[in-house]
Amino acid sequence: MPSQNPIRLRMLRVLLAADAAVLVAFGGLFMAVPGKVTLAFGFTDLPQAVGYMIGLWGCALISLGIGYAFAIADPLRNVTWIQIGIIRGAIECAFGFAVVSQHLVTWHQAGFGTIVAGAIAAGYLLLYPREAA
Repeated sequence: MPSQNPIRLRMLRVLLAADAAVLVAFGGLFMAVPGKVTLAFGFTDLPQAVGYMIGLWGCALISLGIGYAFAIADPLRNVTWIQIGIIRGAIECAFGFAVVSQHLVTWHQAGFGTIVAGAIAAGYLLLYPREAA
């Protein structure tokens, strides 16, 4: 089993906690007020039924957030959640750049999320538990 520098482990727990909190908060907002969420991200004139898809997205975000919250107690034993965080952040970041480059959304709409997702993936990569030397 990998061992970890106590400071890195503490930083990993903080990253897991921050990621979990943001995911649960956004997930709750996506479920509770999907129309306001679309407006906050600069999307107007969307059909009301889009709120259903945004609400489902919120369910997925809350689920991920709960998983990360459980991993905080023992990140070394729950390293799969760290791997999921890396994969999730990388995919979100790549997708953000892809949709902006295809002019499906503007950088104003997708930039913040794209940068944050990349930073989350990078943070998990930097703090990933490694074998002791």
